[in-house]
Amino acid sequence: MKNKTFHFLWIGQSFANFGDVFYIVSVVSYLYHLTSKAMAAALVPFFVTLSLFISGIVAPIFFEKYKLKTLLSYGQLCKTFLLLFLSLFLQWGAEHHIAIVYVFVSLIAFLDGINNPIKNSLVPFIVSKEEILKANSFVNTLDQFIKLSAWPIGSLIVSVGSPFLLIHITLLFYIVSSILMFLLPIQEHTKKKTVQDKGLKNFLLSIRLGWEYTWRNVHAKSISFMSFFEGIGNGVWISAILYMYVKEQLHVGEEWWGYINSVFFGGMVIGGLLSVKFSQSVEKNQQFFVLFGPFCIAIVTLLFGTTTHGALALLYSALYGIIEQWKLICLQTILQKNARMDALPHVFAVQGVISSVTFGISTLLMSFIADVYGIRFSFYLSVCCFLISGWISYRQRKIWSYKENQKGEITGTIL
Repeated sequence: MKNKTFHFLWIGQSFANFGDVFYIVSVVSYLYHLTSKAMAAALVPFFVTLSLFISGIVAPIFFEKYKLKTLLSYGQLCKTFLLLFLSLFLQWGAEHHIAIVYVFVSLIAFLDGINNPIKNSLVPFIVSKEEILKANSFVNTLDQFIKLSAWPIGSLIVSVGSPFLLIHITLLFYIVSSILMFLLPIQEHTKKKTVQDKGLKNFLLSIRLGWEYTWRNVHAKSISFMSFFEGIGNGVWISAILYMYVKEQLHVGEEWWGYINSVFFGGMVIGGLLSVKFSQSVEKNQQFFVLFGPFCIAIVTLLFGTTTHGALALLYSALYGIIEQWKLICLQTILQKNARMDALPHVFAVQGVISSVTFGISTLLMSFIADVYGIRFSFYLSVCCFLISGWISYRQRKIWSYKENQKGEITGTIL
């Protein structure tokens, strides 16, 4: 797409996304080698998830007070300085104050929790309505490619160099991303104050805005309920469950855990590339993907959870990734086209909170069921969750149609 603003956005965010994975790899590697304890490394994703949850709740306060570009650019700049201080701290005595490392990790994740809804909200503002799905397809494909490639690249750099080398590379990526975010050619309008009260009341009203927007918008409300149940169902794809699945059901080596994850993300990349190539066809058939996507995922999950053949497991994992990507792109596009521009950051922040909550619930729930009742029962529960999501989608089938969503208007001003 020949859109200068969109190019600035996706290039800048790509550098930031690579950096996000790289610095986590370096910190996890550093903590494990420093303490020789898996728990020290496992606490990193725990604090990241917790911070994303907290920032998702309080993000509307910032959306009400500041403009989106201001938050995005200065948020990335703050991440850069935090990473610089973290780098200096790791080199000058972190072994005696490990808890401070988690503070830095939490602060960076907190800023991510504010920036992530903004990135999704800017897409419908900087591209034409007809190109929103294509833009979403491109950005989502790029994100999945980065997730697929950044972990092995980061691990390789750590193995041949050191965690500090990877942090310095990340710092460079963050600097480039910050510059591009400040250079985003977005014409911002004066911020309208939705909340006029001050003090604690202002604080609570700002937090409540996103949930009110979500509840009043039939598209946002339906997607939120679907996301909740699908988030629980996705718990079977966490590392602990897949590790048990590989060892106890497939009876293959531990390396198959990595194969399954790689094939899944590869499927999402393929699904995204197909969406970019056939964006118009995908958009015109978005009702089909949203309606039947959860049911297809339920079937694929059932087949994956009951097979004992490694090759079939890889095939089902790839199919899952492709279908999931198509469904997510369609839902994201529908949401962007049917919510006011000033409401979008709030709605996407709510989606982030739901994602964090369901991740925590599903991690505990699926692990407990796998330990007590066996690995297959975890997949049976996952199938039930996807079927519930499909039922919700079917109940709201009229709102997913292409013609219906062409009527939706993106109103409001850029914040």
